[in-house]
Amino acid sequence: MSRIPFLWLLLSTAILYSCKKEAEPMSAAKESAGFSHLKKYPEQLIQIDLRDQQPRSPYTDSSLHIQASLDEQKRAEDPAQFPGTVISGINPIREVINWNTGAYSWLVEANEHVVYTDYEDQIFPGALIKGNSVENFDFNPVIGYTPKPISVSVSLPAPAGKVAATIDIPSLSATTRQVNNVLLNSQFAQLGFAKYNLNIKEFTYYDELKELFATGKNTNLIFFNSSSGTTTNIKKISRSTGLMAKFIQKNFTIDMDIPKAGQLIDLNVDPNIIGAYSPLYVSSVTYGRLGIITVESDAGFDELKKAFEKAFGILGIVNGSNTLTQEEINTINSADIKIYLVGGLGAQAVQTINGYQNFLQYLGGGQTFSAQAPGVPITFNMRYLSDHSAYKAQFQINYGNIEKVYARIEFSNQRNELSFPSAGSTRETTIEDIYLAFYQDVNCTKSVKASNVIQFDYSVTLSKNSREPGVTTTPVTTTTEKKVKNTAKGTRILLEKDKITYSKTSKGGRGGSFYSSSYHYVLRSGNGYTTSAPVWN
Repeated sequence: MSRIPFLWLLLSTAILYSCKKEAEPMSAAKESAGFSHLKKYPEQLIQIDLRDQQPRSPYTDSSLHIQASLDEQKRAEDPAQFPGTVISGINPIREVINWNTGAYSWLVEANEHVVYTDYEDQIFPGALIKGNSVENFDFNPVIGYTPKPISVSVSLPAPAGKVAATIDIPSLSATTRQVNNVLLNSQFAQLGFAKYNLNIKEFTYYDELKELFATGKNTNLIFFNSSSGTTTNIKKISRSTGLMAKFIQKNFTIDMDIPKAGQLIDLNVDPNIIGAYSPLYVSSVTYGRLGIITVESDAGFDELKKAFEKAFGILGIVNGSNTLTQEEINTINSADIKIYLVGGLGAQAVQTINGYQNFLQYLGGGQTFSAQAPGVPITFNMRYLSDHSAYKAQFQINYGNIEKVYARIEFSNQRNELSFPSAGSTRETTIEDIYLAFYQDVNCTKSVKASNVIQFDYSVTLSKNSREPGVTTTPVTTTTEKKVKNTAKGTRILLEKDKITYSKTSKGGRGGSFYSSSYHYVLRSGNGYTTSAPVWN
């Protein structure tokens, strides 16, 4: 009797073990698949139309300039006071040109999104965002599910046991508690900001600020009240030049690990809660200060940019204005300046700033942080739940058409010289200035400023020849291909100044030896221009 129950026990154990072995691969397969079956909401290009503006470079990244300023100050002063390094968050991808029509656009992407007041309470690591709400940048939360724990870490010099943690129920308050816990247990009184980034760009319409906010929302309403700019009225600068800039002072980040099965959200969640499209989750939040600045001026853009680059370079690093000329200070003093500041003296409201000293005072300070003043969430990053890839906002900036020009090489200020380098030898030289000139008409009578996005291709051929009595020599020819753009935006480009285009040294009279060299310039055919025959003026 005792043997039968024992056999049944063995049989039952074998059956259970077999079922478990079959279930394990199924469970593992389900975990690895996760939410990969969910499709992503179709990405929408955010269109910024500047069709009445001449094509221009999409971005002037001043990160290198600011890093140079930081490095210079570090060499001159105590390096510990200047801990900043450079980051970036907005990236031009490529230019799109239709040479048949002249249509010109730039594609730009941004992976860091400004924490704006409309949704600041919804932004924390582990927050789930509906996939179909990202198109309009509403960032609506997924609701009705039971949150699962997530693993996070804070980029601060604190004990390992404090930097990394598990948040059982992701929320804004839980995130704040974790940040405070790390800061209060860190071995520092205060720290300097970790990274600094500055981007500067010329602009004409306030709609272009969508790039800097990384949003498709109406940015007119941020900088102007409803009477000045509405959803149907795109605000244009009232002075001749516009400069917009974005700086990010990064104190630290709180980052979420890519969730595993059983984290963030249950794999068996009701599909109706998720919806038809993959949600996104907030994967990282940056704490610090952020400012978006607009400047209107009657100065030229290059002059304006240089003055503000210097001003940004000394903010919080040195006091005073000894690095700016009086003319540059006057340029800032006469400009109309508006600043949207997050994490500083302002409360996410636009302030009008009058003059250089007020500019430094408003943006100065705040280069250190502590447990009592850690900064605020300023930007965030998101990933798709379906494959954990990063979400990037896509922009297309449409400029006016590229006007095709006639181009030719021109030789000016030609002079022939004769010299005697040694006894019995004679040297003949031709010296010229060489230009690439642009015209509206085929006869090249009306000068025009060629677009700075057109690339002009030309070649320079060097021919060498020589003769020695009783020696057979062979001429040598070398061709170099070159390219140039009209970056100075003038009606012509100086290719060579005081170029010796021809040289011949002779010795021994007729039948004696000689050495000669000559340069030949040819403008190649290309997009955006028609070649005309060279001329000698």
